[in-house]
Amino acid sequence: MAKQARAQEVEVSERMANKFVKDILEHFENIESARGTFMNKARREREAMGVIYESMAAKGISQKSAKTSIKITRALERIKGWMADLEVEDRKMVQRLAKAQGDKKQLLLFGELPPITKKQEREAAAEKEERTQPDLKVVETAGAA
Repeated sequence: MAKQARAQEVEVSERMANKFVKDILEHFENIESARGTFMNKARREREAMGVIYESMAAKGISQKSAKTSIKITRALERIKGWMADLEVEDRKMVQRLAKAQGDKKQLLLFGELPPITKKQEREAAAEKEERTQPDLKVVETAGAA
């Protein structure tokens, strides 16, 4: 790399510094405003959920029971997501582990997932084959010709 002739001293004017600070602070204000807007939206959503819970309570279902039911439903959806994100081989291994443990509840969750397609199985087999192939490197040596 070529050397710079001489490091020039950057000139910072009062106007430039004030504009810099003003612009940055304006962005921070925008962030705070957006945060407040988001918090207000979230609060309104929680209030709307509260109204639904209260209507269930009016029908005789306690809010605690209703909230617990929702927590369980959300947890099951997260678990199904974890299972669906597994690669084919890992998914099969988790199923084998659940079967070996006699965990019928976990096996039922696998039944609710979309089945593994033949294409996915072929892709998984190709990936596995690729991983098991040894890395062969070509090494050139200088030899007499």
